[in-house]
Amino acid sequence: MKLSGWFLRIGLILMIALSLVLSWVIWQNPSRLGHQQAAVTVIKKSDKDTTKNIGTVLAPTKAYYQHANTKQLLFTPDDDVITNLRDTVKNWQIRSVTAGGKLTTSEYNALLANNETLQLVYPDMVAYKLFNGNWFKDGAKAANFNFDRIVISLGTHPDTMVFVNDRTRAIHTATLKKHSLQKLQSQIDAATTTSFSVQELRLSNGRQVSDFTDAIQVQPYVYLLDQQSANHYVSLLMPATQTSTVDARELGSDTVYTAGTDYRLTLNQDTQVMQFDDASSTNNATNLATNLQKSYTALSDLDLLGMNSMRYYRYNKTTRMVTFRSVAQGLPIFNSDYYGRVTVADTDSGRQMFFSTNNLTVPIPTSQAKTTLPATQAVIDHITSVGYSESAIEDIALGYHWVKQNENSQVVTLKPTYFVEIGGHYRRYNKWLGPSADKQASATTVVATHEQQ
Repeated sequence: MKLSGWFLRIGLILMIALSLVLSWVIWQNPSRLGHQQAAVTVIKKSDKDTTKNIGTVLAPTKAYYQHANTKQLLFTPDDDVITNLRDTVKNWQIRSVTAGGKLTTSEYNALLANNETLQLVYPDMVAYKLFNGNWFKDGAKAANFNFDRIVISLGTHPDTMVFVNDRTRAIHTATLKKHSLQKLQSQIDAATTTSFSVQELRLSNGRQVSDFTDAIQVQPYVYLLDQQSANHYVSLLMPATQTSTVDARELGSDTVYTAGTDYRLTLNQDTQVMQFDDASSTNNATNLATNLQKSYTALSDLDLLGMNSMRYYRYNKTTRMVTFRSVAQGLPIFNSDYYGRVTVADTDSGRQMFFSTNNLTVPIPTSQAKTTLPATQAVIDHITSVGYSESAIEDIALGYHWVKQNENSQVVTLKPTYFVEIGGHYRRYNKWLGPSADKQASATTVVATHEQQ
């Protein structure tokens, strides 16, 4: 055979191989091939049970133990106190629930200072309708109401539990049955050895926050990172009974996936933040219970590996937006690029979700030294020293800052610090620079209009 014949055969083989490689790349992520439109065929995954984690996701994020005229924020390194307490009481039953009216300021303060009580606190309001049946084994029927604190009596009245709305000071009292306090008290006693002494501070907006009267030390953590491709979320969120063809194209730094006129999934290549819009999922309900349930279902649709570490964190009544955050050792995680955060808004015009392709999975051992943090008053002093009034503070939270990892890193460092909310935005307390400086910095930065840390 002539030499040219061999060259021809080799050339044909190489062209076939190249064609196969390019076809594989298009299937994996068609947006990488330029601004042209591409089609993705997606196999829809089978339905799953979306209710099994609801009690964990819609759980409190703080546990106070009030005794001997002192209050402790229960905290155990390398563990989640709230989850352990819930596992202990989940087989309790509620016999009845009665409305107790609205407390005066002095009555409310006396309830919070009542000795021998365990107080479980949510970061925002929850609806009894969702709590009932998802927390205890058997609930009791009652007219729906909103609350953000549960006060469990460990002493004089061990068969009672009070639901408290910290904003309005309205209470509902529950009578318990088939419950035992012995194991619960043992868990509390064990946690007090590593807990923090606190008081409670009421902000001008009515929010109760932990007031650490002395400096504290908190352990940093390192977590393994889970990174999913855009196609993973296309298969989870785009509608189909069996298969669906989804169009994909690049628009600047965004990759946009669409299915028909109702479904749109946008990936920002720079931040790895995804925005999902579903115009077919309209919601006219304005009540908290319905919106929390719908948002939890939407969160479940993401099939996150770290779902057990996600917690309900905030509800915006005006926009109907629900925010979920990852927690580490029970403390919330903050980051400016949606790492560890999911927001869901179900409105008359449809559903809109924001989330990241980067999510935490499991902690790994670290020998990092504990971080010393100042007392809460030092945080307030910093905020006022840069020009903000104390009344501008909407929240103060002890949490973890997700330090942005290197592009190829599979581990994430979480550093403990305080986060302060002003004007609907969270930042590390020492990153607030003053009204003028912060306004100028925000004007030169691309910021999500609904929330930023």
